Amino acid sequence: MSSMSRTDPAGRPAADPTDPTDSTGSTDPAALSERRRYAHVLAAWPLRRRMALVALAPVLFALMLAASGGWALTTSPGWTALVALIAISCATTLATYLPHPGTGLRVDVGCTPCAAVAAVSVLGAFIVLGSAPRDVSTAVLALGVSAFGLVQRLNNPSTCPA
Repeated sequence: MSSMSRTDPAGRPAADPTDPTDSTGSTDPAALSERRRYAHVLAAWPLRRRMALVALAPVLFALMLAASGGWALTTSPGWTALVALIAISCATTLATYLPHPGTGLRVDVGCTPCAAVAAVSVLGAFIVLGSAPRDVSTAVLALGVSAFGLVQRLNNPSTCPA
């Protein structure tokens, strides 16, 4: 039937999605559905991508602040919060290029035009943000550019029609 192992790498038995109870013994369908959804998200984002996101976000935040006028938490907290969101969005986009475990060191590019647009969106966010330091409307535009790249990257670039 299935060639997949019934245990995970930690040696614990794999959760059966058809099992009416979860590991706590709960039979609440909403709680089970929620746990399964988060399990799928965690499986799609392996540890190396999550760690890259955690490492890249503060670095990108610092670089974006430096490129666009410096730290402005007291004078413009809204702008600083938007820059933090842009950094998280760009870090998430860059983390999607890391290969899945078991695929070697080959970068997960997917469809070349889509991958190029997503990577350029990170640079575009830097350029837009640096064009008008501490301007909230420009930061919103940069957030839109970075979000576009992230959505482009998350929409399964391996199946794009190009």
